[in-house]
Amino acid sequence: MFMKRVVLLLLATCVFTACKKTTVINPGLFGKWELRRASGGDFAYQDSVYKPGNGNIYQFSADSTYKAYINHNLSSQGKFHLRKNTNPSANSVDILLLDSNTEGFPITISGTTMTLVTEAGWFQDRYQKISN
Repeated sequence: MFMKRVVLLLLATCVFTACKKTTVINPGLFGKWELRRASGGDFAYQDSVYKPGNGNIYQFSADSTYKAYINHNLSSQGKFHLRKNTNPSANSVDILLLDSNTEGFPITISGTTMTLVTEAGWFQDRYQKISN
């Protein structure tokens, strides 16, 4: 009887430790996005790669609010709007408008990668979605 309990306990331990929870990251704008690469420049080209956990994050919520963090510190927050592309040309992209900005940033989302074009088209920032 003792051996049966030991075997059952070992079997249960193996089953529970073998189960691994994985978080599925959904495509789409809502969620947290962390900076992975910044490139571009007008006179002096720069190309910087950022490691996971760097704390440079955009967080977009379904209630049209956003928060921006630099090195884990809240740098700005407010309302956002996504002006969808209605032109089917291959070079057209959506525009991300933050707060009362009327020009916005060209934005593309492909799976769990987001690219923002900033500073009059000189810089591209690529973000990886880290949570929904």
